[in-house]
Amino acid sequence: MPVTIRNLGRISPSTRPPDAHYMQPSISPNGPAAPSRAWWLLPLMAVLGCLALGWGVRTAWQEREQRYRHVIEGSLAAINQLQVGSVAAWRQRRMGEAASLADDRLFAAAVSRWRRAPAPANAAVLRERLRGLVEHLGYTGAYLVDPQGQLLLGPDGSLQGQMPAPARESLRASLALAQPAGTGLQRDASFAFPYFGLLAPLYDGSQPLGAVWLVVDARTTLYPLLATWPSSSHTAESLLVERQGDFVVFLSPLRHRSDEALTLRMPWRPDSGEPVALAAGGSRGTLYGRDYRGKQVLATASAVPGSNWLLVSKIDTDEAFIEAQRREWLALGLVASLALLLLGGAVVLWRWRAWRRERTLKDRLEHNMRWLETAQRAASVGYFAYDAGKRVFTMSAMANVIFGVPADTGLTLRQWIDMVHADDREEMLQKHGDAMAQRGPLRAQYRILRASDRQMRWLEVRAEYGDANGPERSRMTGTVQDITERRQAEEQLERYRAALEAQIRIDPLTQLANRLALDEQVAFEWERALRGGTPLALLMIDVDRFKAFNDHYGHVAGDRCLQSVALALSTATGRAGDVVARYGGEEFAVLLPGAGEDQAWAVAERLREAVRALGIEHARGCEDGIVTISVGVASLQPAGREVTTGAPRVGVDMAHALFRQADAALYRAKQCGRDQTMVYGPECDIALHDAPDSLL
Repeated sequence: MPVTIRNLGRISPSTRPPDAHYMQPSISPNGPAAPSRAWWLLPLMAVLGCLALGWGVRTAWQEREQRYRHVIEGSLAAINQLQVGSVAAWRQRRMGEAASLADDRLFAAAVSRWRRAPAPANAAVLRERLRGLVEHLGYTGAYLVDPQGQLLLGPDGSLQGQMPAPARESLRASLALAQPAGTGLQRDASFAFPYFGLLAPLYDGSQPLGAVWLVVDARTTLYPLLATWPSSSHTAESLLVERQGDFVVFLSPLRHRSDEALTLRMPWRPDSGEPVALAAGGSRGTLYGRDYRGKQVLATASAVPGSNWLLVSKIDTDEAFIEAQRREWLALGLVASLALLLLGGAVVLWRWRAWRRERTLKDRLEHNMRWLETAQRAASVGYFAYDAGKRVFTMSAMANVIFGVPADTGLTLRQWIDMVHADDREEMLQKHGDAMAQRGPLRAQYRILRASDRQMRWLEVRAEYGDANGPERSRMTGTVQDITERRQAEEQLERYRAALEAQIRIDPLTQLANRLALDEQVAFEWERALRGGTPLALLMIDVDRFKAFNDHYGHVAGDRCLQSVALALSTATGRAGDVVARYGGEEFAVLLPGAGEDQAWAVAERLREAVRALGIEHARGCEDGIVTISVGVASLQPAGREVTTGAPRVGVDMAHALFRQADAALYRAKQCGRDQTMVYGPECDIALHDAPDSLL
């Protein structure tokens, strides 16, 4: 692509950079002045110079240390906020599921009917609904309780006993307020793991029937959200804590201790300086103190919205600041060495004040130039001057290093353009031309291919032009800094944020899309189908007699079976834009944009044959003795009136109808003998209504 050079050549000659002309020594034409009466001023000036240099070094040290500290604290705060968002979304999703169950009037009516007439058929409907909560929504347990907290019914039959005392307290509050409630993270002898409980109240009119008690294993759903960290740190960890009276309870497991979650309680002492105690006392943001190991740590504390939980992310300060301290000590050593050299030069000047004065002045000038060069190298900053008339850059030694050109050489405009990365070249020429035309400042970041090794580097340029009416109007002077490492750090943090966002929508067992990702994609594709007038198909897939497979072969083999089925489904789908998701338990779903019933049926048959081809042994399965699947197919075509109305509710209802029809077709396929594909029809609704307990 030809490159046009605009407005970069109308500059009068002015080639010496600012770092090359303002430090020339001024020497009297009559020779050096006699120092006989002022020799004592030299030591005094040397001492004052050392003090000034020491003050400057101390100020620079503090500024750089504060800058590094802000960068590290900001990175830790970003990680903490991402994890807080993940935990809050997890709580909100669970509370939303409990609210949906509490608003289900049909389920409440079924509970009322069973309480009045506890017949087996009425109990079977309730058990199947509770079993669906466990299998499809990932709950460890779902139990029906009466208003006093007595256990009545579970997925496997009738129950006896009471809920734990904290859960009964939450039940009373939930029934009094007529809204779902969470019991928080708890431990109880009834469960061998820390759990999070939710209560969905049920009413018969205004009369409370009881509630559904939902139990979630925190080890598999909540704690993994705290384990992800952007680097292989040996000390970093995130803690979920809660203040309970005069104690702080650790709700999540600790990385550096073997205590199980919810077993470690720490007395709350506001003056202890422990970041967890400070967070429990109301402190938020960046904290410094000693953790439960007695190690000095940097921490960030935030509250989880909608709960009493606090999330504290921390890392040992030794590990967090070791690299910055190493660089600062190196810079301090260089500056201290220069200070010693300067003091030695002052002593030499004092000892040889008469006949070596001129030579000493030259040495001091050399030392000052060397100090400037070292300071530029430590900061990776170089200086340059551009002569628009000659189209030549005159650069300092550090600028030569940054661009990879030999020392004490200039850089022509054509050479600079050839170095600029092809993707940034047109933009940079535009910015330089605009700045020259407007006589304004230039601020830009761009990439170059360094001349010495053709390595790509990121540069930041800051330049100023002289007054349009002054003698410097054709001169551009500025600085150039290598910011490659900073850009790489920013890109790494951005990749970590993207990885966290993606992890929320991936099923950890099968690596397929999860229920959340499927719901989002269905909403997106339905809106697109409304705009384009194209059909949208959904396949609901169930592994036949999977519970019997688990009972016979064990849960480890069951997990391997689900992984194999998931791989076969994703491999056999084969069309870009199709979404394969794990719907829950042994159920999968496949979303087929633009597919009608015939196309969807063909894809379903291909998937069914792909699973049969796996040949996974299933002694309690169908007649062939291998693992098979049943598939329900539904396809909807948006109507013209739905497109014109544009009401959001219409799209939501039709998307729900797509799930309902595919689910009904699936149950019809299972009723007809399993290992087959069924396209939705009116008979499927009848099959779903009359389905026996063994099919649901």
